[in-house]
Amino acid sequence: MTTPRRLVTFEFVGLCLVAFLAVCNVTAFYNLFGYLASLGVPGSLRGLVVGSAALTAMVLYLVASPFVGVRRAPAAMLLGMAVLAGSGWAYLAVRTPLGLLGLRILNGVGHFLMGAGATSLLVTVIPPERSGQAFGIYSIAILLAFGVVPTVMDALVQYLPSPAHGYALTTLTVLPALAIVLVVRRRLPALSPDAAHDRPLPWVEIRANLLARPVAILLLLNTSYFANWSSLFFLFKGFALDKGVGNVGTFFAVLTGIMIAIRLLAGRLFDRVNKVRLMAASFLTIAVAHLALLAAGAGAIPLVGGLFGLGLGAGYPAINGLMFDFSAPRLRPLNANLMLFAVQGGSFLGPALGGALVARRGHVGYAAASVGLARAAVAVSAALPRGLAGRAGVPSPAPLREAEEIRGRAADDGRDRREEPT
Repeated sequence: MTTPRRLVTFEFVGLCLVAFLAVCNVTAFYNLFGYLASLGVPGSLRGLVVGSAALTAMVLYLVASPFVGVRRAPAAMLLGMAVLAGSGWAYLAVRTPLGLLGLRILNGVGHFLMGAGATSLLVTVIPPERSGQAFGIYSIAILLAFGVVPTVMDALVQYLPSPAHGYALTTLTVLPALAIVLVVRRRLPALSPDAAHDRPLPWVEIRANLLARPVAILLLLNTSYFANWSSLFFLFKGFALDKGVGNVGTFFAVLTGIMIAIRLLAGRLFDRVNKVRLMAASFLTIAVAHLALLAAGAGAIPLVGGLFGLGLGAGYPAINGLMFDFSAPRLRPLNANLMLFAVQGGSFLGPALGGALVARRGHVGYAAASVGLARAAVAVSAALPRGLAGRAGVPSPAPLREAEEIRGRAADDGRDRREEPT
């Protein structure tokens, strides 16, 4: 019997901190809509400027992730920091719509490089028997960035000449990230002895991986999860105004607090339960929470926030832990970054489609569609292979064999292509 590897190492904690600092450079732009209005950017262009960063990152996660890998991850993160720092300080000088659009695209490039590099390294230092707990802790770092940065920026706004100065100052967070990445790069040969021989995955292997049923299903479920979460985040205030609910801040404080508490305190439980059942239960809880939101009075809104926190809190570690459990070690960096592509896709589709539903059918129509989306996710999760459970901290060998077979089929495909007569 092998002794489980430690989860809390310098590399794991450091990469979580790098992810936190990277997301800080995203959440710093929470007031960008207002800043664009103050510059006279037409309302028809503001959404494009704001959303272009997420759209850029989404495209890059899809097409460029295979070229990052473990060996190139430190260089990618260092380049991403330089891009974020340069574009952040450029906001002090750039004020035209086209120029601001260009800066937002650079923001997306920088965030992709930092995020893809950190994720590629993270999956190499996670003990396989603690994948659920690891992704729970990792997600806390991201959640904290959404809570800390707007609070700090609001406190500093009276001392800053403009929001652009806040965007520039936030880029100073890359300095501690720089120190961490330099240390991790020096220790990389010990962390991943095969990193020096790491090569980009061939297209036939990438295609075979994408066509594997568990990969496709988990990407779909992760997109659904973030579509539910992001639409709720952006549309709840309008719902609260329609219902005459005043405690919007309390709702999100309870929701986020429950999410963090579950991921922090549940710990090893994420790796001792059947992750497929946990994920299905999470989506079912999200569906019930949407129904409760329609029926609840103003006084019960914090309780509904707690219900959302239960569903959203357990869902992320289960989905990402399952992808980790399924993926062969060589495919883990690629699949982890494809999960980030799904995050960006869900974060884009959630507000876009949710906003359109509110405009056409009101908040009742939006809630009904969200219930349907969550219930569909429960049904789709039943299509996952029976062996893909990640139970008791040890993934079933069946999915891992399937993952290795992907590489074998890809290699055979490549040989067949080379041997075809011309």
